[in-house]
Amino acid sequence: MFFRRLPPILAVLVLAGSVPLASAGSTVVSWPRAATTCQETSPGGVPASFAAPVAMDMGGHSDVTSVAVGELDGRLVAISAGAEHTIRIWDMATLKLIGDPIPGDGPVAYGTVDGRPVILGRSHGALQRWDATTRLPVGGPLPAGRFRAVAFGELDGRPIAAAAGTDGAHVFDLATGRRIGPPIGTGIFSAVALTRVHGVLLVLTGEGDAVVAWDPVSGKPVGKPLTLQSEFIQEINTIGTTTIGGRPVALIPTADLGVIRWDLVTREATYHSLEGRFGPSSLAVLNGRTVFVSVETVGSIATDSFGSRLRSSIAVIDPATGERVSSFEIPGHVTSLAVGDLGDRPVIVTGGRDNAVRAYDLATGRESAFPATGGPNGDIYEVNGELRGRPIVVAQGNGDDRSPGVWDLGSGRPLNAPVRLPGRITSFATGEYGGRAVLVAGIAFGDSSIRVFDLASRMPISEPLVGYDGSVNGVALTEADRRALVVGAVDEDDAAGDSSSRGAVRIWDFPSGVLLHDLAVGNGPVGQLALIRLVGRPVAVTFSATRARLWDVGAGKRMASFRIAKRSAPVEIALFDCTTVAIVATGRTVKLYDLATGKQVERPLLGHSQQVNSIASGRVAGVPIAVTDSPQDRSMRVWDLTTSQQVGTLQRPSRYLGSLSISYLDGRAVLVGGGREVLWTWDLGPAA
Repeated sequence: MFFRRLPPILAVLVLAGSVPLASAGSTVVSWPRAATTCQETSPGGVPASFAAPVAMDMGGHSDVTSVAVGELDGRLVAISAGAEHTIRIWDMATLKLIGDPIPGDGPVAYGTVDGRPVILGRSHGALQRWDATTRLPVGGPLPAGRFRAVAFGELDGRPIAAAAGTDGAHVFDLATGRRIGPPIGTGIFSAVALTRVHGVLLVLTGEGDAVVAWDPVSGKPVGKPLTLQSEFIQEINTIGTTTIGGRPVALIPTADLGVIRWDLVTREATYHSLEGRFGPSSLAVLNGRTVFVSVETVGSIATDSFGSRLRSSIAVIDPATGERVSSFEIPGHVTSLAVGDLGDRPVIVTGGRDNAVRAYDLATGRESAFPATGGPNGDIYEVNGELRGRPIVVAQGNGDDRSPGVWDLGSGRPLNAPVRLPGRITSFATGEYGGRAVLVAGIAFGDSSIRVFDLASRMPISEPLVGYDGSVNGVALTEADRRALVVGAVDEDDAAGDSSSRGAVRIWDFPSGVLLHDLAVGNGPVGQLALIRLVGRPVAVTFSATRARLWDVGAGKRMASFRIAKRSAPVEIALFDCTTVAIVATGRTVKLYDLATGKQVERPLLGHSQQVNSIASGRVAGVPIAVTDSPQDRSMRVWDLTTSQQVGTLQRPSRYLGSLSISYLDGRAVLVGGGREVLWTWDLGPAA
């Protein structure tokens, strides 16, 4: 059974886990139970070291970091790269994926080499070429260092590429893979462009306080650089080149100096040639004239909890006159932009932090195709289940995500379409009803209800369960006395908007939707929810900040309440020593409580130097274990619960992990962790 915590803007997310339905008698559960004398002994066999975590395929990008546009087999395509380290090709007319993703990441560029369409991107830190038709690498990696920008060009009739980053800039012949000239510069470049002035090829590089023109063959600067004053250090990420009044110019969008127009012949700079605060940009031809297309920061824009803008403004400006041709808003925080021609009309393709690739008609500002959306947005929270005899993971992102997705744990791939819900999800769990795998979801912020779906068909089972006005902190599906029941932990708002005194455990008959029991907590919110079994009967356990409460689900009555140490993380439930134990993180110490007696188990888990944020439990090699994660001390530890001794550590994929749970696949224990827009898995070894 697994518990999750959402950010403060949402309710606590609590998962009761996958609970098979089992008939039981009408016995009323008594508490406390007699203390058990059963003491498990460890058979050993838990590995001392574990393999590195593997990212699951979330069905698309997790942040779109770079986009490019070109032609493939006579049709316009978009190329995108994401933070999950894949490169994808899309039909621009429909934004449907073409072929399988390519393992690599951005920045990306697209062009032709010896008549072959080629994608440029990054693979294992090096500049790599891929054939866009076969998706296979073309030649070996090119040593461009840690590059941040890449551009296609031509020198003496040969296709070339310039890559710039933290190790200066590098120029390569794309047909042979050979370097052209020495490395350029020693600075940290964030932008690069290739252009011609009087027929001479130049490499333009941008850094925080300067733009420099270089000879690619000699690697030496050409002419006077554009040097910004120290008080106007900028993040120069884009350099566009065009001709204005017959003169070659570079257009350099900045946050504080507008668009700088730099005359590449006289080397004179015009600051604020276009007024505004500009980001990712491109050039296009609209109605016969060249226009500057850019993401513009205007006014006060709403952001999510991670600081990402909820909408972005696209500006279309004539760089010769400064006339604003048009502007329009699009969803999401756009971080990359490219332009191409679809038939006789220019279109732009954008990518950003909402994981979506979008396309718009530049003349009208209307979306030209349904967006290609990626995996869940924000921090991902998950719960395990089973579908058609195979373990699955049901997961959702936070924020406004209303569509929990389903992934096969074995292949790591998404299964069909996600379930679309009418409001924001505050809690969800998996279970079984009538031989079907089901999803139970608590809904708030738009539709206060509990809904149950068939996971295979994505269709609802029964009418929504209503009868509250607030937030469902936890849900579970179980059976008592041959009756299917849905349990919800509910915090309701009172007339003054204060939910702290309205916590309750509610029990519905399923699928009739009749509310059977409304059990008030008393003082304070209900807290997290778990479902356990005592003497074969389902018992709900709720955990507030310092107290555990037990509820007889079948009888509809509160059984017990006892104090626990003030917890600093979601609680985990484990089975060992012939009893059910709550694992409670209290800062850097993890304490164990026997839920049959309410007594603390005198074997705390000691070893973390900072606060523990996530816990999971299961069995590896027949040994009951717990996995604890502390982002503050940057460690994940594996514990033998029979001895409370640490037996190993796990490699953390990043600083942030929001949830942990253990599932079982083909006889092996698999740890699943929810991170920033990604799910990670660790093979912990054989379960038995």
